[in-house]
Amino acid sequence: MTATLDTNVLNSGTLFGGRPGKIFDAAIDRRFTLAVSPTIVAEYREVLSRRKFGLSPDGIGILVSDLEAHATMYYPTKSHNVIADDPDDNAILDCAVEANADYIVSGDGHLTDLQEVDGIRIVTPAEFVELIT
Repeated sequence: MTATLDTNVLNSGTLFGGRPGKIFDAAIDRRFTLAVSPTIVAEYREVLSRRKFGLSPDGIGILVSDLEAHATMYYPTKSHNVIADDPDDNAILDCAVEANADYIVSGDGHLTDLQEVDGIRIVTPAEFVELIT
């Protein structure tokens, strides 16, 4: 099974645990293939760099390296323009389609409202935890 996680799920899992943390742990344990793209990794790094989280550059580098070590990198060749209200969310769709993912995991209404894109189911973190446990 392959899944692309919204960067909010990645960041929440890294910083706060909970269901997103369980999902990230499952990726580390290789219970599913985590599909990322350079755009997703860049956004993950950018969010971790925000002052409010208080992470050092070295700490951020370690977290990004950890993500990259436990994920498969995809380089999307198709650009989606499905989400006009938050165009950055289209990068999640681009990656999932390129990876031929089974799932997109997100708590973002812009994505979850779609329910499915190109045969890829869009589920919440709670739904995905049920699938991987």
